[in-house]
Amino acid sequence: MEQFRTYRLEELVWVAQEASVEFSELTRRNLLATLSSLPAPWGKLGLNKVVGEVIHLDESLRNAILSESELQDVQGVSEQCGVLGVSDRRFRALVERMVHPSVRGEEDQREYVDALSAELRKSGWDLQATGLDAGRTLYSVVRANGGVGGQPKQIIFASQVKPDLRFSDAINGDIEIVRFADKVLVYDHPIPPTGLLWRHLQEWWAATHGLVPEARATRVSLYQRLRASLPKNSPPQRLLFEEFFSAYQRSFGELPALLPEVWLYYDPLTISQRGRDALLRQRMDFLMLFSQSVRVVIEVDGVGHYCDPQGKASPSKYAEMVAADRDLRLSGYEVYRFGGKELEGDLGREIARGFFRLLFRRHGVDAEKSR
Repeated sequence: MEQFRTYRLEELVWVAQEASVEFSELTRRNLLATLSSLPAPWGKLGLNKVVGEVIHLDESLRNAILSESELQDVQGVSEQCGVLGVSDRRFRALVERMVHPSVRGEEDQREYVDALSAELRKSGWDLQATGLDAGRTLYSVVRANGGVGGQPKQIIFASQVKPDLRFSDAINGDIEIVRFADKVLVYDHPIPPTGLLWRHLQEWWAATHGLVPEARATRVSLYQRLRASLPKNSPPQRLLFEEFFSAYQRSFGELPALLPEVWLYYDPLTISQRGRDALLRQRMDFLMLFSQSVRVVIEVDGVGHYCDPQGKASPSKYAEMVAADRDLRLSGYEVYRFGGKELEGDLGREIARGFFRLLFRRHGVDAEKSR
């Protein structure tokens, strides 16, 4: 794919990566019928610039002169373009293209988003705002009732100690690290619709440390800083982290960054001081952002997750763990938990690689080109 990227090859790979068909022929026909019922379906740019940006059109279609009534027959035109047979990933891209700010004015965009969202929800999908371009809203096709609401403002991660935080401006939600600022990293750039990719993280790291973004030394120094934050008493956590980079070392810049030791909650008081209302599991082992709303938490459990300090099985510790997982899932996070024993030796490395392969497939990420 890297060396010989063609439309047909891309489609074959994307279809092969799909675990199941998410957009049936009926769903596609219903969406196309919805588009036919709306005015000016090809927007400001016309058929070639809208569909042709996503789907390969043969010469006869590119040069065809269609009447107004033919152009309004979105389903008929789309069938000629092969829309009903493309991969789910390409079909989603076409829907997103139809409501892009370059295609529609603000009022038309809202009308199209509302109409298409109503039809998409019947199949468990939705159009949600995921970014801005020149002040206009960008929309992505996402699973309905999935993901986390709101937009990330900053991510505190790679922490080696619990930082001492305070609001420097409570009205704006600005946070200041009073002590141990050198022991944590704070990513405060906007999260793009594609999620937080390693490339974005490396560019931020270079900007904050005066380095060359594309240089190998920049990538290595960032990797070493992240790795240094992993607990020394958790070899399974280190194995998972290292195996991710080993498996996709050729070009992992376009994959979601694997962020270690991320603060989700923060309470300046200790659990004993806070009492029954204490926030549990304030820090996550790993976090990956596939978009602003699709956030994946990965936990690696040692004996401390289910045993007391004496090594005796503790039902209360286990109850705390599953309660924290339940709260995360209800907030829209995906949570995946490993037993530390799984991530040992060659078998552990195989398990880690298999997990990331299936995780990327689930979220439609083309990870194979990075292998």
